[in-house]
Amino acid sequence: MGRLIAALLAALCLCVTGTAARCALAQDTKEEKTQEAAEFYGYIGKRMDVHRWGEEDSYVIGTVEAGEIVDVYVKGRTWTRIAFADSPNGMGYVRTKYVERVQRKDPFAGPLPGTSKHVAVGVALRDLTFKPEGYKYPIEVKAGSWLSIEKIRDGRAYFPYMREEKNVSVKTEYLRLYDFVPWDEAQPGDLLYAFTTFYTTSLNKEGNAGRMYNIRLASERLTGIRVKAGECFSFNDICGPYTKENGYRSAPILAGDSEFGYGGGVCQICSTIYNIVLRLSAVIEEMHWHSQGGVSYLPAGFDATVGSQSDMVFRNILPYDLRIEFENLEGTMTAFFFRDYDEQESDAGALPGEKAEDANPDF
Repeated sequence: MGRLIAALLAALCLCVTGTAARCALAQDTKEEKTQEAAEFYGYIGKRMDVHRWGEEDSYVIGTVEAGEIVDVYVKGRTWTRIAFADSPNGMGYVRTKYVERVQRKDPFAGPLPGTSKHVAVGVALRDLTFKPEGYKYPIEVKAGSWLSIEKIRDGRAYFPYMREEKNVSVKTEYLRLYDFVPWDEAQPGDLLYAFTTFYTTSLNKEGNAGRMYNIRLASERLTGIRVKAGECFSFNDICGPYTKENGYRSAPILAGDSEFGYGGGVCQICSTIYNIVLRLSAVIEEMHWHSQGGVSYLPAGFDATVGSQSDMVFRNILPYDLRIEFENLEGTMTAFFFRDYDEQESDAGALPGEKAEDANPDF
């Protein structure tokens, strides 16, 4: 196993540096920090000042240029601590919203800090409801929907909902559960990961019918897509362009100068896939946030927008091909990443627990 990882890292020419960086970011104090090895790197999105401390009124010690690649020690919500040679301790602070594609130098060392680790996916055997804390009405999940599960305990399956801090849960007896398989143990056809996001199906919201149509169209286009070992996946290559001529309808959008645009809702499909990429061994070649504040269906910093000028691109660095599947049912969407079957295998395209001949014909 160690030889496999070493070979993969050598092929990527990745530089894995020394000891682990400290996880706590004391960004609002003037405590001196010693030089340490950085586990992460990131791209500077625009020319900006580097501050001595993570404070707006902290004095400026220099600048970094757009496109520069920097060592990243800790990525906070507002400030990110980076390596900066002109600082007395070799570090400085820049605005987090302009530090892009932060990822591990060793992509096999685990997901980025701050990403919750999910353990399984389950399909609902009946209509289910759950009620997030503070909500007036319960949320309904239709039978046949898939849910990515973060924790299973005392007969309940826990999973995140929208931007809520506390997970919600349903009884495990109402789910058929399938565990994820670690990438280095997976056999052809095994499920590596899945991730779920939720969206409103209310037709009282202006443009939501178009948004739901676009979500269904993009999810169908992604279903069955294969990403070969060493190749890059471009979301726009599969789903773009986002135009009327390409089948999309006008719907609310969160990025750009207009409140409506063709393809509105597709970004949620992209963000759902992006959250799997964050948790698997992969290299992110391009991604863009909607804004620093993020979107309603995910915590800030975990969304990925796409459009005519932006894409989400990742490189498959695993020693086998990946297959993407997508399930979308009445407000619940789940993306799946599988170790792909060999070409001669007959079960390609099946969801967990299904044989090809029993798979959903709309999938």
